[in-house]
Amino acid sequence: MKLGLTIHSCLLYFFCFSYLSIPLVSSKTLIAPAHAQISPSANGFEQTKTPDFDNLISKANKYGTVRVIIGLRTNFIPEGRLATGLVQSQRTAIAQTRNAILSKLSTYKPTTITKFQTIPYFAAKLNARALTALQSDPNIISIQEDIAVPATLTESIPVVKANGSWESGFTGAGQTVAILDTGVDSSHPFLAGKVVSEACYSTTDSTYQSTSLCPNGSLQQVGTGSAVNCTTTIADCNHGTHVAGIAAGNGPNFSGVARDAKIIAIQIFSRFNSTNQCYPLPAPCILSYASDQIRALEQVYNLRSSFPIAAANMSLGGGNYTTNCDASYGNLKAIIDNLRSVGIATVIAAGNESSINGLSFPACISSAVSVGSTKDGSSGGNADEVSSFSNSASFLSLLAPGEVIYSSIPGGNYANFYGTSMAAPHVTGAWAIFKQRNPSASVADTLANFQNTGIPVTDPRNGIQKSRIRL
Repeated sequence: MKLGLTIHSCLLYFFCFSYLSIPLVSSKTLIAPAHAQISPSANGFEQTKTPDFDNLISKANKYGTVRVIIGLRTNFIPEGRLATGLVQSQRTAIAQTRNAILSKLSTYKPTTITKFQTIPYFAAKLNARALTALQSDPNIISIQEDIAVPATLTESIPVVKANGSWESGFTGAGQTVAILDTGVDSSHPFLAGKVVSEACYSTTDSTYQSTSLCPNGSLQQVGTGSAVNCTTTIADCNHGTHVAGIAAGNGPNFSGVARDAKIIAIQIFSRFNSTNQCYPLPAPCILSYASDQIRALEQVYNLRSSFPIAAANMSLGGGNYTTNCDASYGNLKAIIDNLRSVGIATVIAAGNESSINGLSFPACISSAVSVGSTKDGSSGGNADEVSSFSNSASFLSLLAPGEVIYSSIPGGNYANFYGTSMAAPHVTGAWAIFKQRNPSASVADTLANFQNTGIPVTDPRNGIQKSRIRL
């Protein structure tokens, strides 16, 4: 039996973090982020009004309301670092602070309230009066727009040396990877018997012309069939099935990286019908709200006792950040930190905007594992060259193959895609193999191993050298 993924010519163009050769997706964030600037203090954060907050007010006045994620002033430590008895105490304190704020907000009739269980944040749609009230409330540390972002194997498998690990008996068996994406075709032969848990978090919002893609039409669905891929009549609904195949697919002639790992599939995208929201993509398109990403990551966190989860994969993003974006997106960082504290990595595609000094959101979060793309020799040129489309920065974590990657798509088919979306699941699969070998390894230890044992690759565009993973 031949090991590795057969490489063919690129069959489909893909947006998100799959590379579009014609045209390349713009770096424009589809719903521009806005937040109240926060700066560190001894007890948390101090909030100051900024032009970005004025932008939120402007949007609320224009549309009547705006979607935001609100940060609460209450002590927070990632739960994996707390004694068992203190976890519930922290959650109770968060709930009490949140409920007190919501009680004050009731006068302004907030809608679409999303309460997160484990982090001191909640999401809501608010009018300008409510935003102004929150801006002056001492119990609020941040007000950030709930932005929506797009979704960003022979030769690639020998390049990362997965087949060598297989021959040594390490195939990802006993490990699980979470794929937060456009849904997964669990009936695909490449993924048969692999999906062990499913969920969907999606949003219907008439102001933004978004519609939930959960099969039952609700904003949340958990259980068998809930993470089925969105209909392929909408562009880019192939993405999640392709990503899942790279990380953990298993076939008779070729396989993904962690061929014996299981999959948690979570659909986190919504359909948008507005040309304004989709630009530069054609409408209808699919985008993912930050609040839905947080809900999905909380689901992964809550499943940690049911499955040995090595990593969560997020091949999506938007914007360009030249330094880490922790202050701008403390909400997503908090849940990533929770996962990291219990040994689960959050692996995120770096973005396809060809930036030589920045990463997209959420890859720019410091506690995420960000992944850029390299050639593997199948697309012409030498292996281990940084892809021309790949974002790069001094704070990038790793590199992995991301060009002409052949993997599963819905309907029992296969196709080649390009992009950092394809590089990230190589790392996610490698994470599962490493965790099979070293079940107690922390995220920091695992990342250090890949950085120390990988092949050094220098990006000629900026002189930055990063490690391309090697098992």
